[in-house]
Amino acid sequence: MGRFVSAFVPSTLQRPALACVNAFIRWLRKIRYLGGRYYCPLCRSRLRTFVPLIEQGYIRRENKRCPVCSSLERHRWAWGYLKERTNLMNGKPKKMLHVAPERELADLFQRISALTYLSGDLASGRALEQMDITQIQYPEGTFDIIYCSHVLEHVPEDRKAIAEFYRVLKPGGWALIVIPISREQTYEDTAVVDPQERRRVFGHPEHVRHCGWDYIERFQAAGFAVTLEKPSAYLNQAQMRRLGLKEEPLFFCEKK
Repeated sequence: MGRFVSAFVPSTLQRPALACVNAFIRWLRKIRYLGGRYYCPLCRSRLRTFVPLIEQGYIRRENKRCPVCSSLERHRWAWGYLKERTNLMNGKPKKMLHVAPERELADLFQRISALTYLSGDLASGRALEQMDITQIQYPEGTFDIIYCSHVLEHVPEDRKAIAEFYRVLKPGGWALIVIPISREQTYEDTAVVDPQERRRVFGHPEHVRHCGWDYIERFQAAGFAVTLEKPSAYLNQAQMRRLGLKEEPLFFCEKK
């Protein structure tokens, strides 16, 4: 549908036209999957089911992706935490850096009127700016908020990236960081560089480590005061099931 619009609609009208098309598609999906068993807080859809997450042609996880907005468990948990447990929505002006932006969350962040939003990604064209998070092109104390999800496990020099997050945050600012925890102790091997070997060793062709619970020490070493947050601290099992959540941690990192 997007290609059709690009081919036949003048470029000055493409964005509004695509927005209308996407809104219509979402409406159709809301009708198709309408139900009362599940709920997606990102697109505010009441659903009869979540759908499988399919990557590279095979099902990674059953019943985890929102069929309307494509959010995953970590997006729904992070959005709920950001809204209810942080100062993101208090109406005061803030500047935010969103690393490797997920469309599901980027759209919501950009609707917050008091928020000056910037996204960055190492790959060109995937964000508002091309950015290497181990060398962020902004001065110290630029941002009030950083959101970074499922990125650091891809970054060989992750400690440099964490130190850069600390540097560019204002005093009193905070970063919400999500990483996949798969073991007690972090394991990495810099000799593993082949994508297929990385898939075998780390479970993903672009991952450079297995992250452990000791990862909190890397944030603390950069100067952050860290709070480890889990959904079960705020939600009961029925609520977690309705939102399609799993017990995935968030690292709330404050620059005191």
